[in-house]
Amino acid sequence: MNSLREIQGEFFAALLSGNTGPCTWLREDGIAAAERLQIYRNNTQLGFVTTLRATYPVIERLGGSDWFHQISLRYKERFPSRSGDLQYIGAHFSEFLRTEFTSTAFEYFIDIARLEWAYQEVLIAAEAAPFNPALLADVASGDYENVIFIPRPCVRIIASRFPLLAIWKANQPDTSTSPDTIDLDAGANRILLLRRDDGIELRELTLGQFALLEAFMSAQPLAVATNTAAMAANDFDLSVDLQQLLALQTIATCRVDTNV
Repeated sequence: MNSLREIQGEFFAALLSGNTGPCTWLREDGIAAAERLQIYRNNTQLGFVTTLRATYPVIERLGGSDWFHQISLRYKERFPSRSGDLQYIGAHFSEFLRTEFTSTAFEYFIDIARLEWAYQEVLIAAEAAPFNPALLADVASGDYENVIFIPRPCVRIIASRFPLLAIWKANQPDTSTSPDTIDLDAGANRILLLRRDDGIELRELTLGQFALLEAFMSAQPLAVATNTAAMAANDFDLSVDLQQLLALQTIATCRVDTNV
């Protein structure tokens, strides 16, 4: 007799593969074992596709409902859910779309998926109060260049060569803008996503602001982050760009790098 763990493993494999096998562990009870298993499989697929649809509404609107349903099932075959929390079903969707659309007319779908997943991450990220400038009072003047600014958990940034923000806005339920009017060659976007009390804010950053915040996200101390941003943007101005990032409430706290 198979153990419970073995039966559960066979059941899970059958749900994913579509191969019912002998189904000796399924009681027929008036319904053939294969048909009973198909009910579970249909419910599993429906729950998966419904969750993915809620996570990627812009991708669905761009590709159409029928296409989205089919691509969701193909995605499920490659990246089945490994968690009881449906929130993480879509974690690999942009990776999957990369294999589908790189070097095609729909390559921008990849970055839209990255943006929509970042949106989901921001929705459930931990809360942290915005930066209190008084924290710098405890930093010795000689240590300013070693200060590491730590972004808030509810902050994400996305860079793309496509006009992502315009595409996003044109594909919201309450928009009056036609997606067909967007020029995919209109220019690159560097987008900040930040959770506010009344929802998720999306706004475009300058190249210098983006590079500085990206450096902060990789825990670069101020001197290194400043150099990184200056190399990325000719018009970078530390006092202006740092002040703007603080005003946008992207930073939570700071610490002095002790590894110098």
